[in-house]
Amino acid sequence: MERSQHQALRELLRRVDEVRGLSEAPESATLVDPADPSALLRTVGELVDELERSHRRLIETNVQLVSLREVAGRLAAAADVAETTRTVTRYLARAFGFEHAFLLLLNRESGTLEGTWTRRSGDRDHSTALELPLLGDGGAVPRSLWLDRTVRMRDLERHPALVLPDGHALRESLARLGSLIAVPLKRHSILPDAEPHELCGARCVLGDVALLAPAPGQDAGAWTADREERQRHCLSCDLLPALGVIGTARSMDAPPLGGAEATLIESIALSVAPVVENARLIQDLRRAERFRYHVLDSMASALVAVNLKGEILTFNRSARELLGYSEEEVRGLPFGERFGPDGEHLLRSTLEQGHEVVREATVLRARTGTPVPVSLTTSLLRDERRNVYGAIATFVDLTPLRKAEEHARSMDRLAALGRFTSSVAHEIRNPLTGIGAGVQYLARAMSDDAPQRENLDFILGEIKRLDRIVQDLFDVTHPRPLEPRVALLDVALKRAVQSLEAVLKERGVTVDLAITPATPAVAHDADQIQQLFINLIKNAAEASPRGSAVRVRLGPGAPDRRRGVTVVAQVEDQGQGIPAEHLRTLFEPFFTTKAGGTGLGLYICQDIVRRHGGHLTVQSEVGHGATFRVELPLDHQGGKS
Repeated sequence: MERSQHQALRELLRRVDEVRGLSEAPESATLVDPADPSALLRTVGELVDELERSHRRLIETNVQLVSLREVAGRLAAAADVAETTRTVTRYLARAFGFEHAFLLLLNRESGTLEGTWTRRSGDRDHSTALELPLLGDGGAVPRSLWLDRTVRMRDLERHPALVLPDGHALRESLARLGSLIAVPLKRHSILPDAEPHELCGARCVLGDVALLAPAPGQDAGAWTADREERQRHCLSCDLLPALGVIGTARSMDAPPLGGAEATLIESIALSVAPVVENARLIQDLRRAERFRYHVLDSMASALVAVNLKGEILTFNRSARELLGYSEEEVRGLPFGERFGPDGEHLLRSTLEQGHEVVREATVLRARTGTPVPVSLTTSLLRDERRNVYGAIATFVDLTPLRKAEEHARSMDRLAALGRFTSSVAHEIRNPLTGIGAGVQYLARAMSDDAPQRENLDFILGEIKRLDRIVQDLFDVTHPRPLEPRVALLDVALKRAVQSLEAVLKERGVTVDLAITPATPAVAHDADQIQQLFINLIKNAAEASPRGSAVRVRLGPGAPDRRRGVTVVAQVEDQGQGIPAEHLRTLFEPFFTTKAGGTGLGLYICQDIVRRHGGHLTVQSEVGHGATFRVELPLDHQGGKS
């Protein structure tokens, strides 16, 4: 063998020792005589064996990392940080055989590391939730984040892994640890290749070893305050690359963790970091979506968002309740197709011309086809480049406001009417009484077949009508106080039917009266309740065709926790029903569809029921008659006299 070949062989054998040193394998005598063929063969054989073992370990590690990526890929469905970190640490303990595994993620808002520490014992995993403050020096694990590098500790008695409060569930386990490796998880490509100080200034603490201890002679209190201030600066910095810390630990009675394990943890960190980051982004997105949903649905104003085509994107709870549609029924459809042309015109003007309207009165169409008056405001939706991609319409139902305005006007009319009634009713009734007496005197002087007898009967009828109108006005403006007594309602109901016999006979209508046995007695003013039934049955008879029957039902109501025990009376006619537009104003004063009517009958009925603490409602469908429902509580104290 030539001298140069001999020298080259010695150099190769020296490099074999260096490579073996990297693997932390037991030292072997590889410095053999290059001239000894048997020694060379033995050394080459050992190298081949070690190469085979390395390849097998590499294949096993790759398989583990691929499996870890699959596990981490499922983290997108994790609900929160606790579930994310628990899933990863349990996998590390099972797949890689780690005695202890931990994953702690950064929470910028609270300035803490939050996550899970999992200990493997036999075939069982024991996971403990952790929350560590980041300000100050909380041990080797938080230190890894601030140093921005892998931390290996073999003397955890002097340099604890974590600083935990007394009584913490992990204190006993951590006291038995002998070695630890912590690796910072980094956000994916968040920082360019530059020193931290070049990015965010001299206040950056990231990677600064000076944070470990004050310089000799430096005031410790001032140094601690400065360090915590710099840490706060980094936590608020958008350039902070840290996601958290991942690592493993071993107990004192096990061999200490070495370079091979550090390399493995760093590889795991590289694989886990982007998937954990994506999982947190998805969780943040879900949280933001829930927040947006709750904000929109808690708005008192109805809101509809549309795209450039006018197709509905969002439809909040107030809009659903006001217009009667579910979100699924309107999403993706043109605004005007569902809600009518008036609102569509204003929204289209906003989209096409940028003309935003503020509290513009318009009319939308509900699911039932009923027009809904609203006050509508529009605004454009713009992206980060100020490009328009849609519009928002918010609107408020004007129906309550208009009802309030109409009610105020009605009250004004009633107040004026009360003053008028008090001042002139006496002057009206006195002449009416005199006229009525004179007409009756003339009637007695005439025979039944006298030519003027019909005219006198007409005059008497009109006098009675005028007196009834004056009495209605008095009932509205000067309601009589209640004089309630506990009694059965069927007495007042039967008297009402009896007093209407002449009207019913004239109309050719009968009354089908059904009273449920054992209907409880009710505290009520018999005269006023009788007047209530007279008005309702008379209206039903006038609405029903000749030869039909008015159905009247009386019985106990369904139990109600809020109202208690009630008694219900229903009066059902056989007429043509009440149009939907009239149902909303049916009980308002002066509303009438009868020729010559005052519009006060149903208003008086509702007032009587209300002062008894009850409810008067109506159900009607055009072509199928109407049913008026009176519900009275047993306790008369529920109303006002």
